[in-house]
Amino acid sequence: MRNTIRNRQLPASHCLVVFLSAASISLLFIAAPATADDRTVQFNPNFMRQTPGQSIDASVAALSTLATEASLAPGRYRVEVLVNLAPAGKHEIDFRERSDGKGLEPCLSASLLRELGLREQGLAEPLPSDERCIDLPGLVPDATYDLDPGQLQLALSIPQIALRRDVAGSVAPERWDNGINAAFVSYQASAQHFSGNTGTSNSSQDLSLNGGINLGGWRLRSSQSWRDDGEGRDWVHFNTYAQHDLPGNWGTLTLGETFSSGDVFRSLPIKGVQLATDMGMLPDVMQSYAPVIRGVAQSRAKLEVLQNGYPIYSTYVAAGPYEINDLGIGGSGDLEIVLTEADGQVRRFIQPYSTLSNLLREGVWRYNLVAGRYDGADGIDNPALWQATLARGGQWSTTLYGGLLGSEYYDAANLGIARDIGNLGAVSLDVTQARTDLGEQGGQVQGQSYSVRYGKAFQTGTSLRFAGYRYSTEGYREFAEAVQQRNASSRYQGNRRSRLESSIYQTLGNRNSLSLTLSQDDYWGTNRQRRQYQFQFNTQYRRVSINLYASQSLSDDSGSDRIVGLGVTIPLGWGTSTTASFDVQESNGHSANAPR
Repeated sequence: MRNTIRNRQLPASHCLVVFLSAASISLLFIAAPATADDRTVQFNPNFMRQTPGQSIDASVAALSTLATEASLAPGRYRVEVLVNLAPAGKHEIDFRERSDGKGLEPCLSASLLRELGLREQGLAEPLPSDERCIDLPGLVPDATYDLDPGQLQLALSIPQIALRRDVAGSVAPERWDNGINAAFVSYQASAQHFSGNTGTSNSSQDLSLNGGINLGGWRLRSSQSWRDDGEGRDWVHFNTYAQHDLPGNWGTLTLGETFSSGDVFRSLPIKGVQLATDMGMLPDVMQSYAPVIRGVAQSRAKLEVLQNGYPIYSTYVAAGPYEINDLGIGGSGDLEIVLTEADGQVRRFIQPYSTLSNLLREGVWRYNLVAGRYDGADGIDNPALWQATLARGGQWSTTLYGGLLGSEYYDAANLGIARDIGNLGAVSLDVTQARTDLGEQGGQVQGQSYSVRYGKAFQTGTSLRFAGYRYSTEGYREFAEAVQQRNASSRYQGNRRSRLESSIYQTLGNRNSLSLTLSQDDYWGTNRQRRQYQFQFNTQYRRVSINLYASQSLSDDSGSDRIVGLGVTIPLGWGTSTTASFDVQESNGHSANAPR
């Protein structure tokens, strides 16, 4: 009987009555007042583990907040910090309840604000020396903070005028780590086939390996090369060294086969120890030279800097004199400065600038210390040598540099200055004094070398990237020349009297460029000259890169050595960096095809 009643369909009117009755009963239960049996949810705090330094009732407060479904309890949390939406790392920060009871506020210490780049010079009063909590909105007008408890993320909004821009893209040295232990190897294989008009042909295969191991704070690197030219096989290793960072941002320590810096003297292959500046350790905007922009604002104004029509910098300056020394730009050219006053008045002016490789930003140091033995490829002699160079960026867009180089039979000293002279470009001047003991080949000689370099970018898109002229007296020798002459090497071509070189770069639209490099050497005691030019045209069609190049070397005793070629690079689609390259080359009547 019960089954019959259960399966029987009720009339629609009866269903409506049942539905309304059930809804009424539910509403009565919902509206009923709480009984004495209802209890607040409680947790046992004895099961919570407290970190050292927390108060005894911290667990009780945290569990109470959880039970009442509050977003976050007061305490110390490791949160991700954003400054003007830019990541600034993770930090341990104490959070306490706001005086109005609406959420939490961060306890920001002076050391943390300095690390985040707060500019103390722009504050009404300096930051305290202790670790007391600082009210950021009260200290910096228009500054705000926003805590996202779900993401454990603290977003700070600070006007740019109150920030040091030289910390952009940098991480405090005490927060650096050595990364993971790892080993890697990369390779490059190539095959070449040459055929001449006379029917002669030749083939060769090359394999290059670059490997390394990262272990703790050490980086081990080595390069290997194998070559089969049809007449024999050769396997060599080179550039094998171990490297470790120095404390702070003092640079790196390198042990093994390496090259000395070429900022002052010519770069030399050495086998020994090297201490040198690593410019990559500096903040992004401090790694390359940029001019200082100075002016006077009539009110609190917005300052923008444009290069080639694109905005590259924006900040706010207070009324009175201002100084912008944290531009992060590269290359050369004119900068357009746009100053918008509080009343809407707009003033524009142009500041041209140029740079050279030895120009440094004001206050930046660069050094190189080397001790070991000369490691020339010909291996005719390996004298002990040491080298010390130093450069510093100073005021008035100048950089002073110099160095000392010593060996068993060679000594040299250099002193120079580089300067950005605005509309006229950038120029550097230096002098080198050298003394060489040539032994039985010529006794002791000494002389000087005078060098000038110049660079400038023009509005037409033409960049005179580098033009240099060096004149040497008859007794001057570079280190490599001294080694070759003292050991009667067949590679010794004589000591240079002068060297002229230049490099011109021209952009043609967004995807095309032209470059031309010229050089000429002449020598003491002979009329022989060595001249060389290199020409390149680069373009891109969709994802295919095309490179047309030509070079020619001319000397009085060896005639002409001319090369003309075309290179094409095609992405294969196997990965972001997988490409195939093909070269077609003609050299003095001989053609070559070289896939890579």
